[in-house]
Amino acid sequence: MKTNQVAIIGGGPAGIAAAKSLLEDGLTPVIIEQSGALGGQWQQGAAHSGQWPGMHANSCHIKMSFSDYDYPTGTQMFPTNREVLAYLHDYAHHFGVDAHVRFHTRVELIARGPENQYVVWTVNKDGERRTELFERVIVATGRYNKPRYPNTPGLDHFHGRVIHSMEYRGREQFRGQRVLVVGNSISGLEIASDLAKDETVTVVSSARKPRYIARKIMHGVPTDQLAFTRFGAYVNQALPPAEAAEGLKQLILSAVGNPADFGGLRPADSLMEAGVSQCQDYLDLVQAGRIRAVTGVQAYAPGRAVLTDGEVLEVDAVILATGYDLHLPFLHEDLRRAVRANRQHLELHHFTFHPALPGFAFMGLYEQIGSYFVTAELQARWIAACWSGAHPTPTAVDMAVGLAEARLQQERGHATCQQVAEMISHDLGVAPSIERYPELAPELFFGMLAPAQFRLEGHGRQPDARQRFERNVRHFTGGQPLPLGEREMGSLLMLAAKLPHHQPLQQLVKQLQAAETLA
Repeated sequence: MKTNQVAIIGGGPAGIAAAKSLLEDGLTPVIIEQSGALGGQWQQGAAHSGQWPGMHANSCHIKMSFSDYDYPTGTQMFPTNREVLAYLHDYAHHFGVDAHVRFHTRVELIARGPENQYVVWTVNKDGERRTELFERVIVATGRYNKPRYPNTPGLDHFHGRVIHSMEYRGREQFRGQRVLVVGNSISGLEIASDLAKDETVTVVSSARKPRYIARKIMHGVPTDQLAFTRFGAYVNQALPPAEAAEGLKQLILSAVGNPADFGGLRPADSLMEAGVSQCQDYLDLVQAGRIRAVTGVQAYAPGRAVLTDGEVLEVDAVILATGYDLHLPFLHEDLRRAVRANRQHLELHHFTFHPALPGFAFMGLYEQIGSYFVTAELQARWIAACWSGAHPTPTAVDMAVGLAEARLQQERGHATCQQVAEMISHDLGVAPSIERYPELAPELFFGMLAPAQFRLEGHGRQPDARQRFERNVRHFTGGQPLPLGEREMGSLLMLAAKLPHHQPLQQLVKQLQAAETLA
């Protein structure tokens, strides 16, 4: 019997956003969650969480929110994991999501069923098994839950403590020890910085490939407000990748400097080769001598690490901040083959759908730079609108193009949150029509990617969206709108010149130039 039920695998931020969007569009979500609470990674202390007590978000609370629900007044710029978890619980309760959850239930297998349905096998904490048919399934289990371990020679014979960054639970357990943190992604830098707060811990930070390091606050505002903007998404369309990357590099150098200036490792001149990481305090702690930055590890021996430059380090513990593999053990091999699942990627149309799997969708399972909250909510709204009939489902032609784009994206590496948001907001038809809001142009292009902008128009638009957007995008500017200065106007003119067929952009520039003339 056909129903409007939709199985959602996972009760983290993506699963919560999916359920809320399905309810908005008249569908019935069934969240299947293996633990006893909603929140996913933000459940600090849970087996599937890689967070430690007191850990803060890397994005500000505006970017850690959904489009129609704010954090409580007084929330700090970068909320703690407890504050994020409380927000998710409040959001789920406010929108009635928590009434649609099966807790302590693990999905054992999902496979194709009869008549374009899917069979979902589950087991609960009492060992009771259940087999169900669903016409629609959303996989929202999170991208970062299976640690990736390096195959460095000798690691098995180290003799000291070796853990993955996912197992790190705070610096107290390393008091008085010499600790080597391997990897300079955000987690590697954050863990090294957390350890360095205890003066009894000797902290060594190893990087195979030195990166440029942004702070969480640059030029007095959250980095979200400078680097993760719609302008950044347009730049990636208008400029060659190397030229776009050079602009980001210059932003980091102007606000922070080169890591070598602080006694850190010097990255390659090309940002595309070096990459980018982020941490507020890491470079200052390197400069103060609390963290020593060294090259990569080529081998281990009992109690020792041998670096690629030949130096031998005596260490008591190793923390491997070496990334995560994509982990979907419950997908039947037939489904895995359809989406070409491997350790890093799924081949999907705009990170969400596949033409061979009608009624099946994936959320938040791509590697992204920047907060997933904005993009996961857009994915959720798009899926719900397509399946409820409120918005057309992508055509076979659309999806063929999308799969080709996915293959190119895999070669480029991580997507950015603004790139994904721009893509999916256009798919759903909720990207703000920039020519309609010339007075908001500075904030729509150069302001923070505040999620309320995607409620201004289209399916799911809300009457208070503009008020919420203005309040959120101006939160860190004292409530004042961003001005359209010479620099911003010059950037828009550059985009217009590079994107001559982008009619809304051309129209907006003409409006702004006319307004300048009148002024």
